[in-house]
Order: sequence, then structure tokens, then C-alpha cells
Amino acid sequence: MGTTGIIAGVLATLPFTTPQYEVRVERDVVYSEARGFWASEEEEEGMGFGKMITKLTRQRPLELDMDIYLPEGDSCASRPLLLMLHGGSFFFGNKEEKGQSAWCRHFASLGYVAASINYRLGFNIKKKDIERAEEYAVEDAEAALRYLLSREDLRIDPENVFGAGTSAGASTVMVLALKPGAPKIKAVCSLWGSLHSLSALENSHIAILSYQSVKDPVMPYGEGYPFTKKEGALWPPSWMFIKKMYGTGAIHKRALELGLRSEHHPVEDAGHRLHIGPDGSFTPLFFEIQDRMAAFFAEEM
Repeated sequence: MGTTGIIAGVLATLPFTTPQYEVRVERDVVYSEARGFWASEEEEEGMGFGKMITKLTRQRPLELDMDIYLPEGDSCASRPLLLMLHGGSFFFGNKEEKGQSAWCRHFASLGYVAASINYRLGFNIKKKDIERAEEYAVEDAEAALRYLLSREDLRIDPENVFGAGTSAGASTVMVLALKPGAPKIKAVCSLWGSLHSLSALENSHIAILSYQSVKDPVMPYGEGYPFTKKEGALWPPSWMFIKKMYGTGAIHKRALELGLRSEHHPVEDAGHRLHIGPDGSFTPLFFEIQDRMAAFFAEEM
């Protein structure tokens, strides 16, 4: 039996793994206010790279928002939650990216409350500014999670909160899940994400599902610096303004050493964004990730 058959067999026996609901979406729900450069690269019509650079001269008040995907007609008194974060190197991206919105819609059809959030983006090319951008993302993700848990009408089970993200979004949700004092996240799906420190895994009970290309040209698969394998890499070299990072391969190895539940899928195909092909269509891996994520989270419940 191949991987697809195994996943199908698992899904048939677990709750919250079979699509059964129509989906309703609450769009542009404001969850917090903060000062920053921007919270979506598409927040202003026609906003391009040049305009972004001019906006880096000063921060301004921002409304941070999210899209909330809900199952219609379910009778479950206590729903699991999926918090989803887009990637984009803390500079690009928005909550309506194709992959994130499709995954949120799918998980809502399973019975989840699923939320895709916008968070503060933008930084000047200075080490402290890049680090601060990462901190802003974690702060915003925590604010989004606290907002969702405060909404009694959403009927979220605080004991079954899950996180997922791609690239920078994966790194952010991992840091949030490991942050002392933050609301509990039971398990995360890290899609080609990374951490600055493996010590954060110590004294944690988090379960981790991860995917990444072993030839990832953007994020290190093991230990290293971003963009060092990318043709025409940025100058100055990334080690001058970004701390060393540990990719999914290194995270998985350390998690197993600490006795954590960790399931890692190294991918031989080259590339960074593995779920969407060059033509903009979903790759087969998109659907494999979707089903394995549902099964992994259900096993944790």
C-alpha cells in the first residue's frame, strides 16, 4: 500500500478528517491594532516593491485582520482550531494566498475553525530590524490566537489548538507554540520553516509535522543561513544580517532526541514553495500535506 492508501485508511477511522460541512467565511475580521509598515502586500491597490521601499521610512497605525473559515450546520459544542500563517520572508504575502485559503477552507469542511491572518510586514536591511520583524510576527500571531479564543460564538476547544504555516509563517507559528506563557498549541505543521534556536524545544510537549526539500534554496534544510543556495543570492551575504537558522531536518532530529513526537517528510524535489507549481496550480504534495496534516492533528486529539 502506498502513502496515499495509508493516509486514506487512517482518515477513515479518525474524527475531523472527512469533509462534511459547507464553509462560511468571515472576511477581514480585525483582531488587533499596532504600528508597523504594512500588514499585506496587497493592502493598497497596485502596491509594488518600489512603493514598499518608500513606506519603510516610517511606521504607521495598522489594523491587523484575519479571515475566519467556519463549518456550516455543525452541532459540535467544541471545535478544534487551526491558525494558519502565510510565508514571504516577513516582507511579502497576505492572508488570502492560494494555499493558505484552500487549506483553511478544507479544514473548516472537516469541522475546524480555521483562520488565516495578516501580520506586520516590512523591515530595513539591518540585523536588529529583521529580528524585530520576526518578533512582530510572533506578537501578532499571539494576539490573533487570543482573539479567536475570546470569541465564545466560535466554540473553540482551547485544548485542541493547532498551528500551520509556510516558510516565515511556519517559523512564526513554531516560535509561538514554544513561547512560555502563550496559549497552548498542541501540534504544528511546519512547511519549509526554521528556528533560530533548537533549545526552544526543551521542556516542550509540542508535536511536529514537517515537510521540506533537502535542496531548499531559501531556508537551510539542516543548519545554516537563508538564501545561501539561491542563485544570485543577495549581497551582502545573509550571515551578515540574519542569525543562523535550523531547518526542518535539524528540528526533527533534535525533537526525537528530546522524546517529542515528530514526523518529518524530506522531499527530494528542488524548490522552496513545494505546494504550488510554476503555473500556479496545486502540486500533488499540496493534497498529501493536507490529508497528512488532518490525520496528524486528529491523532493528537
